[in-house]
Amino acid sequence: MPSGKVHDRITAIGAGLAVPVWWYLTPAPQDWKIAATLVVATLFSGWMLSPDLDLDSSIYRRWGPLRFLWYPYQKFVPHRSWVSHSWLLSPLMRVGYLMGMVWLLAWAVLWGIRQASGLGPGAPERTPWDLCQDIYAHNPRATIMALVGLIFGTALHTGADTIYSFMKRRR
Repeated sequence: MPSGKVHDRITAIGAGLAVPVWWYLTPAPQDWKIAATLVVATLFSGWMLSPDLDLDSSIYRRWGPLRFLWYPYQKFVPHRSWVSHSWLLSPLMRVGYLMGMVWLLAWAVLWGIRQASGLGPGAPERTPWDLCQDIYAHNPRATIMALVGLIFGTALHTGADTIYSFMKRRR
């Protein structure tokens, strides 16, 4: 497979090319904020939500002190399986997983604060799904472009792995 550095370069080049291609293919008025959303989502997907999060990789270590969030994912997701390396499903699953883990962490912290302060039981009442619906309702174009970028970042990684494997078999 290509090295982590090669995957990072492919992600950067792909993110840079995504905006001109998107502008060429869409007749709608172009919006720099939406274009920036596409680039940032592609980079975040390729550099932080890579399919290689299921390994002790540079991607996993980039999470620094928050990498513990990915430990269960690493233990339960087999490497190069359809769960980690599918073109469409895996980036959406990783985003959902991350949102769920952040929500659980926030819930635990807020519950602890409420307990320590004597305010009684309580935690966030809103679920990650509620937040997704609010984000989409307030800016549907940016939300869709973020999803496109998240999927595209993973597609670049999976595509590079697929091409590399194909070329290796041909030798």
